Amino acid sequence: MRKGDIMSRKKRNIPKNEPDIKAKAAQVVTEKADEETADVVAGKALSETKKRTPDPRKKLGIMSIAFTAIFIAAVVVLNIIVGILSDRFGLKADLTATGLYTLDARTEYYLQYFLNTDISITVTSSEKHFVDEGEYYKQVNELLQKIASYSEHITLDYLVLEQNPDFAARFSGETLAEDYVVVENKNSGRYRIISPVDYFGLDDETAMYYYYYYGYIGNSLIEQEAVSAMLYVSDDDPAKIVFTEGFGEHGSEALSRLLSKNGYDVESVDLLTGDIPEDADVVVIYAPSSDLNTAQLAKLDKFLDNNGALGKSVFYFASSDQPKTPNIDGFLSDWGLEVGYSVIGHTNPNYLVSAQTYYMHLQQVEATEFTDEAYKNGFILGSDMRPVYILPGTSNQLDVLMRSYESAFLYPLDLEGDFELGSAETGTFNDVVMSAKKSSDSVSRVCVTGSEALAGNTLMSYANAGNQTFFLEVFDSVLGKNKGISITPKSFEAVYFDMTEATANTLAVILCIVIPVGVVAAGVVIYIRRRHR
Repeated sequence: MRKGDIMSRKKRNIPKNEPDIKAKAAQVVTEKADEETADVVAGKALSETKKRTPDPRKKLGIMSIAFTAIFIAAVVVLNIIVGILSDRFGLKADLTATGLYTLDARTEYYLQYFLNTDISITVTSSEKHFVDEGEYYKQVNELLQKIASYSEHITLDYLVLEQNPDFAARFSGETLAEDYVVVENKNSGRYRIISPVDYFGLDDETAMYYYYYYGYIGNSLIEQEAVSAMLYVSDDDPAKIVFTEGFGEHGSEALSRLLSKNGYDVESVDLLTGDIPEDADVVVIYAPSSDLNTAQLAKLDKFLDNNGALGKSVFYFASSDQPKTPNIDGFLSDWGLEVGYSVIGHTNPNYLVSAQTYYMHLQQVEATEFTDEAYKNGFILGSDMRPVYILPGTSNQLDVLMRSYESAFLYPLDLEGDFELGSAETGTFNDVVMSAKKSSDSVSRVCVTGSEALAGNTLMSYANAGNQTFFLEVFDSVLGKNKGISITPKSFEAVYFDMTEATANTLAVILCIVIPVGVVAAGVVIYIRRRHR
C-alpha cells in the first residue's frame, strides 16, 4: 500500500473494514424502510377498515329515525282504520249519564237478529244542515247512524226536498217537510213518516209550549220511533186492532200508541153506528162509562164467532169510575168471568207506591204462555184495580195473567157509610184474566183487566215499571207476532258532555301541536344522547 493512500484514509478516519460497514448500514436502512413501508401499509389498511366499518353511533341514529318514521306511519294508518270503523260501526264513546247516544240493548238485538227486510231511512235535509240545527238534532243523527250501522239491511240517506222533487212526489198527500225522517220497506214500498214532533215527543201542549217559547226539548224518542216504523213497514200483513167509541170510553192513547208503534194497524169504530171491520183481529173496549146494549153486544158475539172460524179476540178494561154495567157483565159471564164492584187495596208498605194511598200498589205477573218476558223482568204498577173473578162451571180455558200480592183487601164501590178496614175481605185477587174458547184448529179469546189505569198514560210512562212490556207481550202472544219492543225515551235533562268553542280550540292545540312537538323533542334528545355515548 502506498504511503499516500494510508495518509488519505487517516485523514478521512475511514476504518479498514469500510465495505463491511457499508453493507451493514445498507441492511439497517433497508430494514428501516421496510418498517416505514409496513407502517404506511398498516395505516392505509386501518383507514380502509375504518371506512368499511360503520360508526355504531350512526347506526343507532339511522335506526332511531327509521323507527320514528315507522311509528308515525303506523299512527296515521291506525287513525284511518279507526275512522273507517267508526263510520261503519259507530265506534264512539257515550259520556252522557243516561246513554243519550247509546242504543237500547233490545234495539241492538232486534236489528242484528230479527230484522230481515231491506229498509231505507231518509232524512229530508242535508246531513250538515240537520246537525247544525243544534245538540238535539245531533243526538237524533247519532242514533240514526248507529241504527244503520247495526244491520246490513238498513241504508241511511240525506236529501233536500227541493232538490229531489221525485222523492217528494212519491208521498203526495202526506205531510212532509224539512228534518222529517222517512222509513220505507224497499221491497213493498210500505212506509212511515216521522216528524220532529214525533221524535222529540212534542205531541202535548206542555212540551210544545216549552219548545216554542224556550227552545227546550225534554226527551228524544227517535230510537223508539225508528224501531216502531221498521216494525210497521216490515210487516206486510199487520194485525188490525179496533178501539170502540160511543160509550164514554176513557182515554186509551197510551195503549193505542204503544200498539201502533209496534207494527199494528190501529183504528176506532163507533159501535152505535158502525160495524166491526171484517179484517179486525182484536176489539178493545176501554173502560166505557155507560153500559152497552144488546145490539152492540151482539156485534161482539158475531165478531168472536167469526162464522164458526173463531180466531178473534176482545180486550175489556174495567174502571173504578164506572157505574154498574149489567149488560157487559152478562157478556163476560158467558166467558166465565166477572168483574167485582170493588177496588183492591194494600196496607203492606213493601207493595205500596206511596204511603198517601192504599190503592196504588205493585202487582205480580203470573208465568203463562202470554207473559213469559213480563214474568222475568221488572214489576207492574197498578192503581184502582177491580178484582176479576173466575166463575165456576165454565168450559173455557182460563189463565190468570196478573194478581195482587197476598194480604190485599177489597173496598166496596157501593159502600154506604164508613169503611171498616178490619172487617174488609182480604186475600190475593186476580187483576187480569184470559178466557179462551177453542175449536179443533182455532181459538177466540176475551181478556179482562180490572183497571184502565194499568194501561193508562201515567203508569205506562214509568220507565222502571213493566206495564208497557206486559201489555205488548200479551197482544203479541195472542196475535202470534214476534215480540215487540218497548223502549224508554231518552231524557235531555241529564248532564251530558259538551264543550265550548274555546275548550275545543284548547284541546285542538294540545292534541295537534303540544303533544306531537313534545314527542318529536323527546325523540331528538334521545337521538343526541345516544350519538355522543
